[in-house]
This record gives sequence, C-alpha cells and structure tokens, in this order.
Amino acid sequence: MSKSLRRRRHWLSRAQEAAVAGEALQLGGGAEFGQFPVLAAAPGDAEPGPCAGDIVLEVNGTPVSGLTRRDVRAVVSHFPQPVRVRTVRPGRIINKELRHYLSLQFQKGSVDHQLQQVIRDNLYLRTIPCTTRPPRDGEVPGVDYNFISLEEFKTLEDSGALLESGTFDGNFYGTPKPPAEPGPFQQDVVDQVVLDDNSDEAQRKRTTSVSMMQRADTLVPDEDDDDERPTANGTGYPGEQVWSHPLTQFKSGHCANSCSAPMLSHCAHGAPATS
Repeated sequence: MSKSLRRRRHWLSRAQEAAVAGEALQLGGGAEFGQFPVLAAAPGDAEPGPCAGDIVLEVNGTPVSGLTRRDVRAVVSHFPQPVRVRTVRPGRIINKELRHYLSLQFQKGSVDHQLQQVIRDNLYLRTIPCTTRPPRDGEVPGVDYNFISLEEFKTLEDSGALLESGTFDGNFYGTPKPPAEPGPFQQDVVDQVVLDDNSDEAQRKRTTSVSMMQRADTLVPDEDDDDERPTANGTGYPGEQVWSHPLTQFKSGHCANSCSAPMLSHCAHGAPATS
C-alpha cells in the first residue's frame, strides 16, 4: 500500500501506562531545560515497559508537561505509591524539546492543541512572559510581564532562553524558561495542578493566551510523517484519545472579565479566557 494511502497513527497511540514506585522514578529533562520531563532510567525490568528517554505525560492522570523537574517530583510525592505514569517514546512530532512542539501548528480542539495549552498553563505557574511594549495602566512589572528593551529581548531569543517568541500589534512577546527553583512567594504547584475529588477546575491564578501572536518559527507538522500526521480535517486522529484533564477547558482568547489581556499574556483575574 502506498504511503499516501496508509492509515496514519497519532503519536498518542504509542503511549503506555505503568505503575511505578516514586523512589524508582528517575527523572530527566524539565521545563527549566526547555524540555518535557523524561525518564532518566527505565523504572523496572518489566518488558515491554517505559524506557529511558521516554517522555512523561501524566502522573496519576495529572498532566506534567511544562513543569520543572522539581515540580514533577512534587506531583509524584503527592500521591500514594506506586503512581501511574503515562509515557510515550519521542518521535518527529513530539520530542523532548518544548520549543519544537510549541512551534507546531495544530487544529484547534485537537489533542495536540490541547496539550500545547496544558504546557503553557504549566509554564505560567513558574515563569513570567516578557514583552518590548511599555506597561499599561494597572500592570505590575515582574507580575504581569517583564518589560524589557528590544535589545534585551533579542539577547534572550539568541541565547535560547525563550520557549516561544513572536510579535503582536508591533511588539515582541516571549515565554522564558522557568527557573529550576520557585520564587519565595510562589504557590506550591501541587495546589494548582492536582485536582481534589470535589473540585471542578484547577486552582489557577493566571490564564495564558497566545493564539493571535505571530510566531517567528511556526511550523506545520511534516506530511511525510508515517505515524504522527493529523488527519485531513485536523480535528481528530485515528484512535485519538481525548485529553480530558480539566486544564484543557481553558480557551485561547481574551480574559472573560474583559480586561483585554493581549496574546502571550496572563490576566490577574484567574478567569478562563473567551474566544
């Protein structure tokens, strides 16, 4: 059968789950290195099973993509042991580099678009976006944005410190890698990403929105990928599983409280964004 006619499988079809004791879970990567969390070593001798280098997607159903290594460990420690770890081996669409995955353009509502939003939500728990525009009334430097010069922005971009960068309304915006250790006044990440049984939504303080930013490096996934290309209409994949974590209910757009927060920003209201 020709490659163009062969049914294509989404990368999520390669995902697997395993029960792992927390002390046996050796982690590498992490958002502070611009990477997904990955397994530094295979957690056990069972075959088949997770392997060293596999990307860690979830711990007990909690998405951990976009978290620092320290925060992934905190999520692992939060649960009774052993924990259920969902992993996937890297491929052409999803590899360990966050910037690569965030640069890809996916249909809104697809599993990849939802995962991109989860990554951004998790990043903004620990990092503050930067922009070259001046502060607006009510914006607090170092809280809403880091307001920097164009030269400072270019230095950050050239150094590889930005996981996303682009322009909106003539100004530059960027998402820096988060620090390895949280700031002294930042909340415990477990309180914000792990949902209680009686909770309907995550306890997020900020909402991110990047859909209108013109990114400098946006790419469409390679159509020659034999197991990872989106379907023709881009709304689903053969064998696709819905990313059901409540964090994916946040939408790109503007703050629901009409604060007109621009793209690649977070608003202080903590409200879900509206289209």
